Amino acid sequence: MANNRAAFPVGLYAMLLFALAWLTLPTLFAPLERWLVGSACAVPRIAAAWFGQPVLAADRLALGRIEALGEELQDRVERHDFAGAGISMPVDDERILCGVLAVSRRGGGGQPSELLLDHSYAELWGCRALVTKGRALLGFLLEPGKGRARDDRPEDPARVILLHHRDAPRLYAALELDDGSRLRFVVRAAQSVDPAPLRVDLWDDPYRASQLDRPGQAVYTLPVQIGRQQVPGGLLLGRTRIWGYERPAGGETLTIGVFVTPPFEPRALSHVVLWRAAAAFRAPPVRTSLRARRRAAAVVYDLPGANRGRHLLVADTVVPEGAAVVQDGLFLGTARGLCFGAGLVTAFVASRQPWSLLFLPDGDQQSPLELRGRIERSDGDVGWLRWRGPDRDQVLRLGAGYLFTGSNGRFCPAGLWIG
Repeated sequence: MANNRAAFPVGLYAMLLFALAWLTLPTLFAPLERWLVGSACAVPRIAAAWFGQPVLAADRLALGRIEALGEELQDRVERHDFAGAGISMPVDDERILCGVLAVSRRGGGGQPSELLLDHSYAELWGCRALVTKGRALLGFLLEPGKGRARDDRPEDPARVILLHHRDAPRLYAALELDDGSRLRFVVRAAQSVDPAPLRVDLWDDPYRASQLDRPGQAVYTLPVQIGRQQVPGGLLLGRTRIWGYERPAGGETLTIGVFVTPPFEPRALSHVVLWRAAAAFRAPPVRTSLRARRRAAAVVYDLPGANRGRHLLVADTVVPEGAAVVQDGLFLGTARGLCFGAGLVTAFVASRQPWSLLFLPDGDQQSPLELRGRIERSDGDVGWLRWRGPDRDQVLRLGAGYLFTGSNGRFCPAGLWIG
């Protein structure tokens, strides 16, 4: 009697192993995926060239105010972010507005604690280590070749560690009580599991600190020397968050810890400010591509199911991943680059990715707000946005305004008009 053993399914196991590698190593297989999807788009690309209709981002009559709104946004961003001049920072310092390319590295409160800027270290040569936004202190600029930036070169994008980064120095700070007196203490980065990014330590009066039961008190820096860097007083660090046991009936609240919530959402940051003293040495100008606003002509065509915000992009050059698709200043969405100069475009209202956004309220006295949001649902060209920011109540009080992109990577800069 012959023993016929079942053949080992080599093909099936090879296919499963390939699929596992594809899922676990997406970067390695990304070029192959772009080539396959780009080849599959060849047929609709040819059909679109003959029969398709180009997609318009909006009514042409609505484009007149876009440029004026962009200039107003830039003016208000600078006016708000440069507010520390003459108050906490020297008024004769050169002020440099830098865009944020990326955020990374989990820090206190589970929030990202490291920024990558659109200026290189060489361009920021001679700047102070302090990084601010308005009257708030955000963090410290690293030096290439030293510490955490020991592998960075002068031509690399500059990195900033925020105050809740584990390597950030401790700061001397204070808050003002209702009776006009001050409580002084040390602020340091909290743990990633803590309820806020910053934690308070070393009170000068622990008894009065244990009686704090009102959250939301402003915390400001006190002058302190950290190495060669002088941290001035009066820079806002955030507002207190009380951690303790709830007040029993007729009793007192037991405060067991005080945390500090920064006045910004790390993932929503679009711009930061660096300061260079008037007498500081300036390196020769360096050409950089970090802020290159290189534009390429392209045509966007409808795809089957385009009512859901999916389009085909046809360009004469390689489409980078995450590139913004703009029509006369109007932001349509971002493109996923494919081969042969093609790309797949997802409209903003059809996207489900998180966005860094800038909200410009009506009224020239209101400062722009940096938000982090995601489209929850859409109906045609109307989208419902779920967002978070440093002060939700403040935004709810602002009313109508205009929405722009924040910094969403190297190829999607801030200031593109959404609606």
